[in-house]
Amino acid sequence: MAEQPFYWIRPEDYTLDIFLLFDRWIIRYVITQEISWYDKNRDYKADLAKALSKRPYIAGYCRKKAPEVTDFLDRLHIPKADAVSAAEAREAEIALLAALECFVVYADPEVMEKLDYIRYWDPQRLYELVDLEGKIVLDVGSGTGRLAFAAAKYAKQVYASDPCGQLREFMRDKIKRKGISNVKVLDGEILCLPYEADTFDVVCSGHVVGDFYDEEIAEMARVTKNGGWIVCCDGDDGFRSTTPDRELISRGFEYFGYKTRQGGNAYNYRKLVRK
Repeated sequence: MAEQPFYWIRPEDYTLDIFLLFDRWIIRYVITQEISWYDKNRDYKADLAKALSKRPYIAGYCRKKAPEVTDFLDRLHIPKADAVSAAEAREAEIALLAALECFVVYADPEVMEKLDYIRYWDPQRLYELVDLEGKIVLDVGSGTGRLAFAAAKYAKQVYASDPCGQLREFMRDKIKRKGISNVKVLDGEILCLPYEADTFDVVCSGHVVGDFYDEEIAEMARVTKNGGWIVCCDGDDGFRSTTPDRELISRGFEYFGYKTRQGGNAYNYRKLVRK
């Protein structure tokens, strides 16, 4: 997870009710993990307890959806609602939502579609990296389908894999609305892809690889055919990266740099799989 705010949302526009749209893996992460990029002037656990004091049904939902967080919530000692002022609880809630913005947009695909790295991205960036004509393609962490729908223009079949239910339903609605016949949406996350080995000609992703490089790349390579390609094709944004990802380069990836429409430096990557 990135250790900086992206300012993708206005946290004031949301409440903790967005948790009711979170998948189990997200609840497990945001409830039990230390959020290293949280506002250093605030206490994450204290804010979570204050916010939950006014919305006890959220804690109940989290216990049902992800039973493994129960012990953590029990130890959190959520105060009674009348022990926390409405203003104090709302301040804590906004701080939480600001820190959890990436998860908020996972649950709000319409907002995700408007983010710079999606709306300003040119599909040509993908086409420059790999020949998709007649290929079987997997898009890992597909999100709202930026790469999957671009690949579908040339590929024989595209599988859009994402662990977030809201995003999967968004893509399915788009497929139905646009009459797309060669994209299939499935559940799945990068460390445990639900596909047989040597299935795909191209395995692509954007803003996915980076938490556990070796394990993630190994799993992508497992499902890629011998002679196939792994492609990391991030979207366009205003961040001015000064150098490409050395972790990917050290693992055999080629890189290709370009200027984004917002004046940032972006890099895409590809690796030929040999088995």
